[in-house]
Amino acid sequence: MSSRGGSHAFLVAMSLITVFIFSGTVFGWGAFSAMLLKEGYYDFKCPTPDPQAPCDEQLQALNNAFTVASTFVSLAAFANGWLVDTFGPTKSTILAGILSVVGYLGIALTRAGTYTRDLASHGGFDVFLWSTSLVALGGSLTMFIGYQAPFIVPSHFTLLIEINSCLFDAGTIIFPLLKVLYDLGVPFPLFFWSYTALAGVCFLLFAVAWAMNEEELNTLRAAQGGGGGDARPEHERPLDQRSLLSQLKTFEFAAIFIYSVIQVPRANMYMGTVNLINSKIAEESASAGSLGWIETLTGFIIPFGFLVVPLIEMSIHKKGCMFTIQLTTVMGIAFNAMQFAPNLYVQLGTVTIFAAWRAFLYSVISAFNGETFGVVTMGRVMGLCFFFSGLSNVATGPLVNSAVADNDFSILLLLDVLVCVPLPLIFFFLSLKQRRESARGLVSSSRTATHHDPFGAMSMTRARSRNWQRFEEGDTTNVGSSLVRLSTIMGE
Repeated sequence: MSSRGGSHAFLVAMSLITVFIFSGTVFGWGAFSAMLLKEGYYDFKCPTPDPQAPCDEQLQALNNAFTVASTFVSLAAFANGWLVDTFGPTKSTILAGILSVVGYLGIALTRAGTYTRDLASHGGFDVFLWSTSLVALGGSLTMFIGYQAPFIVPSHFTLLIEINSCLFDAGTIIFPLLKVLYDLGVPFPLFFWSYTALAGVCFLLFAVAWAMNEEELNTLRAAQGGGGGDARPEHERPLDQRSLLSQLKTFEFAAIFIYSVIQVPRANMYMGTVNLINSKIAEESASAGSLGWIETLTGFIIPFGFLVVPLIEMSIHKKGCMFTIQLTTVMGIAFNAMQFAPNLYVQLGTVTIFAAWRAFLYSVISAFNGETFGVVTMGRVMGLCFFFSGLSNVATGPLVNSAVADNDFSILLLLDVLVCVPLPLIFFFLSLKQRRESARGLVSSSRTATHHDPFGAMSMTRARSRNWQRFEEGDTTNVGSSLVRLSTIMGE
C-alpha cells in the first residue's frame, strides 16, 4: 500500500469509527432514560420518588433534557458546517473532541457525589442537562466532519456518505449495549469515566488522520469551487460550481430544506416518545408484562438501520434520488400510522420500519446535498437544513409535554402524518424542473449520467462532476494519482 493510500485508509477507518462511537449516542435515549430513571435522575421533582413508578414531572424533565440536546444538534448545525468549511476538518475534529470529552466527563461527575443533584434540585446549574447537550454538540460536529471524508475517495463517494449517515444511526446502539451491562451489575459511573477516556484517544487519532489528508482535500475544494475559466453567468453554471448564495436561491435547495425541516424533527420525536407511547399502549391493552423486553428490543432495533445500506444504494442507483426521497416519505408515513395500532407486538414492526426510514432519511439528504451542491458548500448547506430543523424541533417539546400531561398521543401522531402531505408534490415538481433543465443541458456537473423514473428522477450519484472525473483520470498530477478506489485502498 502506498503512503497516500495508507493515509486514506487511516482517515476512512478513523472517520467511520469515531462517527459510530460518538456522533449519535445521545439518540439512544430509550435505553439511556431507563438507566437514568433507575439511577434517580430528576426524582427530586416527585413527591414520593419511585423508580418503578416515575411521576409525570420526572418524565417531562428527562424528556426536556433530550429535547434540549437533540435541538442543539440541529441549532448548531450551520455553525458546524461553517466551521468545517472555513477552518477545515482537522481543527474541527479537535473542537469536537473537546466538546465530547467535557460532556462525558460532566455526566460522570453527576454520579461522583450529591453536589450536582443538590444544585439542580434548588434551581441551580443543571450539570446533567448541559453535559448531555455538549455530548450532542460534539456528536453533531463529528457527523459533519465525517461528511468530508468521502470526498477524499470519490470513486466511493455515495457509499461512504450513506455509511456515514447510517453509522450516526448505528451509534444509538451504544446506550442499549451499556444498559445490558448495567442490568448485569456494571456501575453506571464506570461507563462514562471509560467513555471519557475513549473519546480522548479516538478524537486525537482522528485529528492526526485529517492532518495527514487535509492538504489534499483543500486542493480538491479549490479545483471544484472557483468556476475556473467559465465565462457563463453564475445562474447558468452547474449548481456545484455556484456560490453559496446562488445555490440558496434555487428550487433544489428550497425542496431539500423543506424536506429536512419536516422530517428530521419527526425522527427526533419518535426517538424521544417511543417508550412513552408504548407504555400507553401497554396500559390500554393490559400487556404491561411485555413492555420491558419490548422496550429493550426497540432500543436494539433502531441502531441497525445501517443494514439497509444495500437497499439505499440500490434505490438511489437504480431508481434515482427523487424516487428514493419519495420512497422515504412513504416509509415515514407508514411507521407513524402503525403507531396508532394498540398492540405492542405491532410496535416491533413499527420500530423496524422506523430504523430503515431513518437510515434512508439521513442518507438521501446527505447524498442529495453532496452531489447537488458539492464539496465547497456542502457543510453549510447541510448546516442550514439542520439548523432550521432544530428550530422546528423546538415546537415538538410543548406538543410532547401536552401529550404526556393528557396521557393521549393521538393528536401528536396525527399531526406527524399530516405534515408529510406536501412533500411528494414538492419533489414531483422538482423532478419536472430537472427534466426540463436536462433537455436544455443545464444540469449540475455531477449529473453527467441520468436515469428517469416514474417521478422524473435523475440519478445524481453514479456520476462524478467534471472535476472529479479529471482527478480520477489523472489530469491533475499532484492529486489525481492518489484518488484510488476504496477497495484498492483497504485491500493493498
